[in-house]
Amino acid sequence: MTRMIKLPEIIGIAGTSGAGKDTAGHLLANYGYKFTSLSDTLRAELDVLGKEHTRENLRGLSSAWHREHGAEYLTLRTITKYHNEKESFGYKGLAIGSVRRPAEARVIQAHDGAVLWLDADRRVRFERIQTAHRGRAEDAASFDAWCQDEDTEMMPPSNDDGSALNMAGVRDMADVMIDNSFEDEAHFRQHFIELFELEK
Repeated sequence: MTRMIKLPEIIGIAGTSGAGKDTAGHLLANYGYKFTSLSDTLRAELDVLGKEHTRENLRGLSSAWHREHGAEYLTLRTITKYHNEKESFGYKGLAIGSVRRPAEARVIQAHDGAVLWLDADRRVRFERIQTAHRGRAEDAASFDAWCQDEDTEMMPPSNDDGSALNMAGVRDMADVMIDNSFEDEAHFRQHFIELFELEK
């Protein structure tokens, strides 16, 4: 386990589905960070297009935007928006969720930020998602279909132009690896607070 005394101002939260990324982001929000997810931006656009929030639709829209605007587009826009509103809202930092491409991680690290990678046993993560009832269309798949979707997101195809998801690439770039195999959310939250010495 990598130990950091203090988190930097800009943090990228990456990892597998059901590993506690949103929990980490909301926890950081309690300590003064702005928490925003790149996926939330995509879901809002799917609503405009009248499309379901399936993992396939999210991947497709994300890839289309990256081909049109560049792989750094969403992350750079998110950081710029944060700097424009930081003083008005009194934020102490920015936590960006749903980092799924190496280019997005590089943008965060280029701004002196750090990328966290969260993971846990696959079956445990799937059961957490089913229990949480997050209301996301992409969570409704069977375990086998869910695993297949995750495998697709982990490694890009051989002909990738940089627009495909590459979570394994992000994992390999991560500054901090966190195994969220805790028995419940309370233990994970306590570990996270102690690991990064969070103070209000």
